[in-house]
Amino acid sequence: MNTNSPPIYYKKDANKYFYTIEEFNKYIEKKVKKTINKWRMLERDSKIAVAVSGGKDSMSLLYLLNKIEKDFPSELYIIHVDEGIRGYSDKNLEIVQKAAKELGLPLYVASYKELFGYDIDRIAEIPRDVRKFATCTFCGVWRRWAINYLALKAGADRVATAHSLDDEAQTIIMNVMRGALENLLKLKPYPEKVENVVPRIKPFRELHEKEIALYAILNNIPFNDIPCPYAEEGMRWDIRIWLYEQENQRPGTLYNILRFGERLIKQCNNKKKVSKNITRCKICGFPSSKSVCKAHELMLFLKDRGI
Repeated sequence: MNTNSPPIYYKKDANKYFYTIEEFNKYIEKKVKKTINKWRMLERDSKIAVAVSGGKDSMSLLYLLNKIEKDFPSELYIIHVDEGIRGYSDKNLEIVQKAAKELGLPLYVASYKELFGYDIDRIAEIPRDVRKFATCTFCGVWRRWAINYLALKAGADRVATAHSLDDEAQTIIMNVMRGALENLLKLKPYPEKVENVVPRIKPFRELHEKEIALYAILNNIPFNDIPCPYAEEGMRWDIRIWLYEQENQRPGTLYNILRFGERLIKQCNNKKKVSKNITRCKICGFPSSKSVCKAHELMLFLKDRGI
């Protein structure tokens, strides 16, 4: 890379900055390393499954972790979930396959169709009053299950996802609006070991989405810039747009929401008695709050209606 690259303009929060490309890269990499160390996300010899969708965030995470972990005796694997969305998922898979070949990393792929018998295009065709839930609900629940399934298949001891500061703030607000305290308390930034569940880490949790996008562009990282055709159907989309407006008018809003969530999780978990009895899904054996996990509950919901 040209060491004499001209400065780039970058606005963060209420401040204005001028970086060279090299300085901006160092800023991003330093911030990610600080987040990893702060929450003890990795060990020197961790086996890391990077969940890569093909979008800017996950592709940036893949390339950045590959760069960082070259200094450690760790192992990286790529896991990819195929949603079955025409004109979108196929492009994502192509990008991820090329990246795996370029970086020389093992790639594990699974589709909703093979795991649950349905793809997202089929779900979207079902009238809303019949399927009851938003398309994004099926996709989100199945994605979480599939990522854990592939991480176990790869033999990983960590799953790295590319959730940004924006994503974390959106999730916290969504759980508050739904009154889902139990779900909010699960958003711990540090890995916890539970049988049949690979601990998740989020190295990008303190990076703005726009920072990640700029990193991808400046470093010529390939990614799919086509948005998911069903994204606007979910509740998250509305919250996302609203938080963009709040952050623009009141810089620092996203960080405040993140810190609020961290404090709430810490205080509640300090007072909460941890139960040693873990219910497991009778279909897959993964931990579940019910006899059937949410992923297979949705699958059975459709099958019971003859869909």
